[in-house]
Amino acid sequence: MATVLFTSNNYSSGTAVFTPSDSNYTETNLGSIAFPYTFDPTQFGLPQDIIEGNFVFTTSGCVFTKTVARLATTTLATTQPTSATTQATAATTQPTNATAATTQPTNATAATTQPTTTEAPVSEEIYYFHLGADGYPYAQDLINEELFKSDNSIATNYTESFEDMLDNPSKYEPVGTLPALENKTMFTMPASVTSNFYWIAVPVTAGLPDLTEEPHLELDGAPADVAKAKLEFTRKTGAEYILYQMNTIPLNKQADVKYVN
Repeated sequence: MATVLFTSNNYSSGTAVFTPSDSNYTETNLGSIAFPYTFDPTQFGLPQDIIEGNFVFTTSGCVFTKTVARLATTTLATTQPTSATTQATAATTQPTNATAATTQPTNATAATTQPTTTEAPVSEEIYYFHLGADGYPYAQDLINEELFKSDNSIATNYTESFEDMLDNPSKYEPVGTLPALENKTMFTMPASVTSNFYWIAVPVTAGLPDLTEEPHLELDGAPADVAKAKLEFTRKTGAEYILYQMNTIPLNKQADVKYVN
């Protein structure tokens, strides 16, 4: 079964509407939802390969739209009739072929596992933030220094610190997200209470070059520069990420960043 998981760093609940890109299907009111929220199209009478369109969320008076690319194909639907035909043929030979009858449960078992093999992974976002010394994790250098979690315990690795940051947004300074980092993508690093570094966490699946070796990051209109340091880590979801430290001294102001090829 193909599903899409949505999370929010700023809101816990709201109402949602799904508008599929396929014109054969109409807008579906999903009603009240709570983050994290998993959308399963079959719960709303939609085929499992229809996950492609706009999710419009209304939360605390704010409306934001998230576009979702198709995560399932019609391969399963087209191959099932073939399996059914095969089983029907086997059924007609049952009176004369006991061996074929005994093997049918194996075929049925394989059929039940087919949806699992066609399920696609949820896409991973890019995160950017400017946090540290005057609040959790109480460190300027997220790669080399000791990091405290919001329960005041010490993170055993950066994965724990990163997940704690996302799970407890009220204890950390603001964290921004991007669906992708492409040529001329622009975003604004939030200001920090005290002077800290600027950080970008990107999924390995984004296919970006090594930002510590190639200059792709413009800061406040300056020429593109390389990242100062990096750290590879694996999220609790199993997704592989790279944390990049931008090449600046610790600062507390917000900054405009542009990614260029």
